[in-house]
Amino acid sequence: MHKQYSADKILANSRAYWPDTDEKVECFAIYLHRSHELLLKHAMQAVQHHQINTSEFDVLASLRNSAPPYVLTPTELQRSLLITSGGLTKLLYQLESRGLIARSVQEHDKRSKLVHLTVAGKELVEECMDEVHKFERDLLDTTLNRKEQTQLNNLLGKVTRKLEGRDGHFTDE
Repeated sequence: MHKQYSADKILANSRAYWPDTDEKVECFAIYLHRSHELLLKHAMQAVQHHQINTSEFDVLASLRNSAPPYVLTPTELQRSLLITSGGLTKLLYQLESRGLIARSVQEHDKRSKLVHLTVAGKELVEECMDEVHKFERDLLDTTLNRKEQTQLNNLLGKVTRKLEGRDGHFTDE
């Protein structure tokens, strides 16, 4: 497998061979993309270590991010994931067969089953998340001081909210 150029090498090439590009924008895009790529790669390794895939992890984490007793409708789950309803149904069957979630019929809507995070699912997702967060915490703590970490989060939040507002497909409801 070939090694990829570092983000700095890509930016140096851009400066040398495409000097009329906007360097600030180029830095933002390349650094953000590469950071996302590498953080996602590490998270996938941590999750796969627990014999689940990232889509299954996303479902379990979305349930764990809800209020106790960690129950969501399929519609609520789908709003926090990047998969189709058919893909979600398949994931829910897989997770249910492994005892990581349970489903129950709602009295007022027999067509929709509530999705419950089981004790085993809660323990698994918390263990996975602890591993992912440990890596990320170590990375941040050895790279940025507390003030810089807060500034980074504030700035990324500002950019993200602007993008979400432009796209129009995001809601807090």
